[in-house]
Amino acid sequence: MDLILYNPKSKNSKANIQTHKLVRKYKIEKKPFRLKNILKIHDMKKYLEDNKRFENIILLGGDGTINTLVNNVFDYDIKQSFHIKKNGSGNDFLRSLKNKDKNPQYIMENTLDQEETHHFINGTGFGLDGLIIDYVDKAKNKGKLSYFICSIKGMMSYVPEPLEVVIDGQKYNFEKAYMVVINNGRFVGGGMQITPNANIDDEDLDVIIVHGLSKFMLLILFSTIYLGIHTKFTKWVFYKKCKSIKATFTTPQICQSDGEKHEDVTSMEVKSSEKNIHLRAY
Repeated sequence: MDLILYNPKSKNSKANIQTHKLVRKYKIEKKPFRLKNILKIHDMKKYLEDNKRFENIILLGGDGTINTLVNNVFDYDIKQSFHIKKNGSGNDFLRSLKNKDKNPQYIMENTLDQEETHHFINGTGFGLDGLIIDYVDKAKNKGKLSYFICSIKGMMSYVPEPLEVVIDGQKYNFEKAYMVVINNGRFVGGGMQITPNANIDDEDLDVIIVHGLSKFMLLILFSTIYLGIHTKFTKWVFYKKCKSIKATFTTPQICQSDGEKHEDVTSMEVKSSEKNIHLRAY
């Protein structure tokens, strides 16, 4: 028997439609299944342990739903075969997963202001990156167009400021930084290749820092991210692979991890949790 997990609050008006389509497919094929609202599972590890009769689990949801799963089970060895089906607004992790699901994926650890620790599987960042997510959260409609519009709005309003980063023990300073993005996956924003060389099944982090350019040039640079060629503009784009990073802005920022917001963050420390999870594309 298969278990279908869905998130009724996925940030996409088509989320429930996709859930009904999958349920109808199971019924037509007369395959046994159970449908469960993931928000009603208060202890995911216990639920999976008590329901080993499920051979396959299909999770319908976007990056935020996957992030919730990862934070609930990162220290649990899932016995069932776990599959991800597109059902959210971004689905950026799934874009990387489609061609990289033969091996388990590493889960990354993020500590904010040396206090709060959480985990992510696709990417984290703050500065302009977090501000854009804040605008997206407040937007009436979700999806690629909304992210694009909110990105333009964020670029016009964000004021760059000093950023200090320590990458694998080496310090770097940027006088006017717009954002730092630390990714495990390649994509953000519904298909932007922000870290084009990232690999979800290794423990390396891919770091992008955008700095020292005018708003006009920032708009031009933004248009190249979809193709992943922005990294060629080395005057304004710092790109490096690493094992650990600490990034510190001079004033509190909005941080995002897999699209989930954390406000009033000044510093973040990111490294591999050394745990992994094997998710497959459905």
